[in-house]
Amino acid sequence: MKRLTGFKVIALVAVALLLGPVAAPAFQGEGTLRIGGMWALSGGAAFFGKAALGLATLAADEINEAGGVTVAGKRVKITMHPQDDACNAEQGLAAVRRLATVDKVLFSLGPTCSSVAEPVFGTLQKKLGDSGDTGLQLLFFTDTATKFGLAKLSPWVFRNTPDEPAMYDFIVKYLKETKPELKTVMVSYESDFAHSAATWKGALEPALKKYGHHEIKEVVDWRWLDTEMGAQITKLRRANADVYFALAHTTSMCPSLKEMKSQRVRPKMIIGITSLAGTEVLINCPDLAEGVISPTNFAPINPKAKQIADKSWEKYKADSNIHSVPAYENVHLIKGLIEKAQLKNTEESLLEDRRKVRDLLAKVGTFQGVIGKITLHPEDHPVKPRDVDKDMLLVQVKNAKWSVFWAPPHLKGN
Repeated sequence: MKRLTGFKVIALVAVALLLGPVAAPAFQGEGTLRIGGMWALSGGAAFFGKAALGLATLAADEINEAGGVTVAGKRVKITMHPQDDACNAEQGLAAVRRLATVDKVLFSLGPTCSSVAEPVFGTLQKKLGDSGDTGLQLLFFTDTATKFGLAKLSPWVFRNTPDEPAMYDFIVKYLKETKPELKTVMVSYESDFAHSAATWKGALEPALKKYGHHEIKEVVDWRWLDTEMGAQITKLRRANADVYFALAHTTSMCPSLKEMKSQRVRPKMIIGITSLAGTEVLINCPDLAEGVISPTNFAPINPKAKQIADKSWEKYKADSNIHSVPAYENVHLIKGLIEKAQLKNTEESLLEDRRKVRDLLAKVGTFQGVIGKITLHPEDHPVKPRDVDKDMLLVQVKNAKWSVFWAPPHLKGN
């Protein structure tokens, strides 16, 4: 029998989702436990959605190969139930209702895009135990949607995602202290992409104002899927700033870098958005991206991280990056909570089981991630309830590969 590659497996999953529901065994009686996920498996953000699906599936495979999850004294196997939200709000709203009421999953990973996460999280219950609140009681442990503050939308939302305000605060401070001669900056961002716009307005701009070292010479914007930005690059050329913050995803980053090369715009340093720190930009425009620096929470800097990156690519053609590795971490973490939660794992006990896992997740505190410790803040945290703090690195494109530009001292020995 001819074996399917990991890429084909993921492609077939996406096709199956489009074709409609498929009957599958579930719950304790059939020896299974359902995990959901909603990601952009099609469209412009599919690279990240498919990567997260691949890393989540890898974690589920590892757990199942080790014997599964112990529930009510019985070993059961995890079954994945992914939905394609295509980075589209309407499709995301349909996906969350399917996960909650048709697929009947214990919890869900995703979404990929913040513009989907906002309306989806808005459908969830706002107050635990409120019989008058008809919002969905479905636990989300988000791996990708990054816009700051999303976990505040519902007590059912937890996130293992980047803290971009902290990241860009560090970068601006780092530049001030180590590169004081670089005094001017210019910025580009995608006006129609929530993550990009929030990174500029909620992370970078406040940091520049806080430290007061850099003069903002120019700010331009374009749309996420734009490929023509000649006028905007002309403005950047005229600004001629020392540092260029390019808060664009690969879809628009590559054509903008091409236009910069054409117009001979040569800033002394280019710093990208977090989502750039993956393989996609290395596939699409490695030469143009040479020298670009991006903040990230993941790089294969220790044996475990390298093993996971190699295994996920080999099995699923799934890129291990800042957004996909949290899906792997989340599945493994919740596996341990499930075994402590005294679940019944029946259709009738589903809401009760979801609440038990949610309440345990709220008390986790610090847990082990792939490259370091991760701290999940409690629900009463004044700034980041149910969000995480974790190690940050700066990586740089060199010879069509990401290399570590800066790392905290305790990670350098890994």
